[in-house]
Amino acid sequence: GDLDIHTALHRFRETMKAQGARGIVGLGRKFRLFDENGNRQLEWDEFYKGLREYMSQKELHMLFAHFDRDASGSINYEEFLSSLARPMNAHRRGFVDQAFKLMDANGSGLIDLQDLVLMYDASQHPEVIRGTKSKGEVLREFLDTFDGGVKDGKVTRDEFHSYYHNISACIERDDYFELMMRNVWHISGGKGQAENTTCIRVLVTHYDGRQTVEEVKNDFGLNRRDLDGIKRRLHQQGIHAMHVSIYN
Repeated sequence: GDLDIHTALHRFRETMKAQGARGIVGLGRKFRLFDENGNRQLEWDEFYKGLREYMSQKELHMLFAHFDRDASGSINYEEFLSSLARPMNAHRRGFVDQAFKLMDANGSGLIDLQDLVLMYDASQHPEVIRGTKSKGEVLREFLDTFDGGVKDGKVTRDEFHSYYHNISACIERDDYFELMMRNVWHISGGKGQAENTTCIRVLVTHYDGRQTVEEVKNDFGLNRRDLDGIKRRLHQQGIHAMHVSIYN
């Protein structure tokens, strides 16, 4: 019958498993084994040699083309892993969606420079402080990280998901993925090992003189020195602070 890429991928995964290459660590070991000249790329002859006793040449040609996403004639480690990664599960997709929603400040369905200006305080970036880059340049570079394909200064939901698909491929456990997402995007909450540790915590003096330690929830892009901004954010959380000072 006709060969299709899904069947070939399935057979490839099963072949890897049968050889004990389970999960990321196992696949990494396999990749290094195939990579005879040690340049962290698999050329066609290395790929073919490593797999010819398990799969047909036709299948391997199809897989090689599938893995070689940038059509450079060789497969790098990231291409190899992300092509083999199973789609993100609902738990992980949920966090990617939360982060996208957070960044899409104006709700246009795209993340662009206008969103970033609202969300991301570039004035504290080391290169802006040193004067080697403008705020605009820093924001644009930040956007380009997520912008797959044409770098047009706009990141679609699909591009954002695709970026995290590749990262997800390298993270075995859901709670680690959750922790990474919570800490990078300052998404409050999480239980046990996945509990957020980057949101600003402040010592609040209330109007009745009580003092409590509070977390500024979902504080991505908020400058730690902006105490008025922190007060406003706490106010939205229903905490009316007379005075705040940074606690962590």
